[in-house]
Amino acid sequence: MAVAKAKHFSKAAEMCNISQPSLSIAIKKLEDELGITIFKRGKRNIEITPDGESVAQQAQKVLDEVAQLGYLKHKKRDPLAGIIRLGAIFTVGPYLFPSLIPILRHKYPQMPLHIDEDYTENLRRKLLQAEIDVAVLALPFFDPALETMEIYTEDFISLFYDSHPFSKKSEISINDIKTNELLMLGKGNCFRDQVIAACPQCLSPQSGNESWVVGSSLETIRHMVAMKMGITVMPITALAKQADYPGLDSRPFTDPVPQRRIVLAWRASFPRKKAIKVLAESLQKHSKGK
Repeated sequence: MAVAKAKHFSKAAEMCNISQPSLSIAIKKLEDELGITIFKRGKRNIEITPDGESVAQQAQKVLDEVAQLGYLKHKKRDPLAGIIRLGAIFTVGPYLFPSLIPILRHKYPQMPLHIDEDYTENLRRKLLQAEIDVAVLALPFFDPALETMEIYTEDFISLFYDSHPFSKKSEISINDIKTNELLMLGKGNCFRDQVIAACPQCLSPQSGNESWVVGSSLETIRHMVAMKMGITVMPITALAKQADYPGLDSRPFTDPVPQRRIVLAWRASFPRKKAIKVLAESLQKHSKGK
């Protein structure tokens, strides 16, 4: 697992407090015993093979089960005691963590959180390699090695500058959005895919070219809208108070309102189930409060 995480034998050896030759020999022996290649060795780095991914997932299950034995040994140990490494996608983390973390810190001081924001695929990999313990993601998402629990649903909402024609309406249809003025996140972000799924005409301008402006974050796009560069679609939890952004306005969508479903994901073998339950309940209460 150290090699899978570090993608480097010397760094992995340091993590394991053994010599690099000893680690390399041990990995080679394991590969010979299993009859597969776990890692492709390059001159400067290594890559894990598809077979190696399966081995790493199974190895992490073993490590999680060993951790579970530790909890069985100390039955009186508080399952909430200890750090939880919590990940979230970029379009959730900035709007969830600042208000949620103080609540959890006050209620469960024995369970500090280490935060990690990333793309869905990177968070999936980090979960499987135990770099994080649990992640807040958006559906669709599936991995047979991971368990998920739906925690809340949030509507999408339109955001535009206050002199835009939409400001004269009480609500708008997703079909009213003109592709050539829509500001979107770049490729690789799951929220972009969700917007396109709700707004098929947003896939490309009528010209057939992807000539619209894309942003790297919702906050970048928000500022671009304020500069009258276009309009955008946001998850409603990311909608800031209008007083904080003068010159911006928003309207809800007509039925059926586009939405996304937010889930909590973790390794099935992760031993601290009560910590998962506490996180899920806190997230559900927090989402209702917002």
